[in-house]
Amino acid sequence: MIINSRVFGKSENKLIILHGFLGSLDNWITIAKKISDLGFEVHIVDQRNHGKSFHSDSHSYELMALDLKNYIDHFDFDKVSIIGHSMGGKTACCFALNHSTKVEKLIIVDILPIKYNKDYNLIFEALRTIDLNSISNRFDINNHFKRFFEDELFISFLSKNLVRSKDGGFSFKCNLSSLIDNIDNILDQINSNIFYDKKTFFIKGLNSDYITDEGLKKTSALFPKHNLIPVEDGGHWLHHEKQKEFFDICKELLTT
Repeated sequence: MIINSRVFGKSENKLIILHGFLGSLDNWITIAKKISDLGFEVHIVDQRNHGKSFHSDSHSYELMALDLKNYIDHFDFDKVSIIGHSMGGKTACCFALNHSTKVEKLIIVDILPIKYNKDYNLIFEALRTIDLNSISNRFDINNHFKRFFEDELFISFLSKNLVRSKDGGFSFKCNLSSLIDNIDNILDQINSNIFYDKKTFFIKGLNSDYITDEGLKKTSALFPKHNLIPVEDGGHWLHHEKQKEFFDICKELLTT
């Protein structure tokens, strides 16, 4: 099966953008439109078990990298540049290691291909305990999540996992049960016996703890030609928090 996508622009210069965990292609529409204006054909995709893409009991980086390979083969692309955020960044890393000849430029946003020990229990509790039969609008959804979180940006991000059903109620877009079952795979490191011998650009939000000096040392074994680009006052969702700065960085990396 081919993962769901939206395309902006038409060009020989292909760019694929991969969202993060519990995200979707909707998170990247604004950036995709702006990059397409630079002369790129931008494909934003929903990874498996997210957005409008297919649901599966299986969820791993090898499988998501294969989904990406199938997508590229389906459209017969020779080479693509890739921007990947968080989980999408690790997918991009896995794909680049397995199919380096298909990659033009590789931009990884606030993540490294290492193992993380993040605790998602509160997020899963917030999602699991929402009563789909009692909510009638986005206000109800946001009020539910405010019981668990204070960050309005994160609440807005999380609420996008719910969509109106045909009967007028709400349902989950993501395959929540599979994501819960496979959280260890999502947090796991990328394993490979080879390394990626081209430049890799890691963009770090300086207010985020996902990219550390220790993590970069581990990353060097797989991506020895990595470049770190810091963004002042940027957190993990720096493409929203610092959109202008983030876009300017991507513009320079993609066009030079």
